[in-house]
Amino acid sequence: MNEMSYDVLRMITAEHVDALASGATLLGSGGGGDVTLGSMLLRRMLLEDEGAAAVPVVGAEELAADALVVHAGVCGAPDVLAERLVDPDDCAQAVEAVVAQIGGRLAAVGVIEIGGLNALMGVVAAARLGVPVIDGDLMGRAFPRLDQATLTIAGHHIAPMAVVGPLGDTVVVTRSSAAAAQALMVSSAAAFGGAATLAMFPAAAGTLVDHGVRRSLSACVGLGRVFLSVDGDAPADVVAERIGGRLLCEGRVDQVRPRSGREPGSITLIDRRSGSVVRVDHMEEYLAVTIDGRTIVRAPEVIVALDHRARCPIRTDEIRFGQSVVLATLSALHPWPPEAVEAVGPVAFGLHLDEPVP
Repeated sequence: MNEMSYDVLRMITAEHVDALASGATLLGSGGGGDVTLGSMLLRRMLLEDEGAAAVPVVGAEELAADALVVHAGVCGAPDVLAERLVDPDDCAQAVEAVVAQIGGRLAAVGVIEIGGLNALMGVVAAARLGVPVIDGDLMGRAFPRLDQATLTIAGHHIAPMAVVGPLGDTVVVTRSSAAAAQALMVSSAAAFGGAATLAMFPAAAGTLVDHGVRRSLSACVGLGRVFLSVDGDAPADVVAERIGGRLLCEGRVDQVRPRSGREPGSITLIDRRSGSVVRVDHMEEYLAVTIDGRTIVRAPEVIVALDHRARCPIRTDEIRFGQSVVLATLSALHPWPPEAVEAVGPVAFGLHLDEPVP
């Protein structure tokens, strides 16, 4: 992938929302949830009297090493999250519940994952609380599980964790393993009607310098700006190159096999240029691309599917038989260590593939 340059953010204003949402959708790798309502909410907060006109953005290295950062977002069923507008007060309540367990003063809010809806929800929480948002996140893309966060892989605790429902009901977990925290988060969201706000991963800024994904908020906005500026009539390879990616395939969807429980689904395409058979494995996100039996790319690299005509990203749940699709890949924002492959690679989703072909 070509390196894409971007400006370092110092604040998020209403003018950044479209680019943030666009970049987050691309980094969602086909998952992470619909950003539409989140972008509407954040724009309203920044334009009206819901919060400050701008949210300060700081790098973790700019704070005192022991400054407290709590990460905020949402969880739940994608269809519920796409229809239920989140209350910013719930975001604030979740963060405050974690701070109450830790003690001390909140210095900033962190983003859990820079892919999908949660890229915006961390900013929403920071805006409501009147604190900066960290220029970084814990995944460098979208992943569905808490054990796939950089802090979890580095051995740091998820809890204290707070899950807040739309009526203000709050579940606080003071101590938990990663597996239990995941189950408690999912079950709490289900009990609250299918979706909830949450806060977790309280961490010192110095810990984020060592183990967080740094400057990913700036990278997300920069990626979104470039994508939005690309001519809609530009060839697919030009689009991929402009966003710092690599074109994999242009073709028609020939088969859709939905995921079943914990078993990944797949999409089969026929490349219109070469006639090759292309398989895309997926769960919530796209996980791997195999061309004529050879694995070309796999998670944690980001796989992007674009509508061939509209040039807009397509989520895994939006793929349909007969659809014309452009596939491209973006390199991961985070240099995952080899030992992290079992947590963030295809094997973490039950896929056992060969090593990618360069």
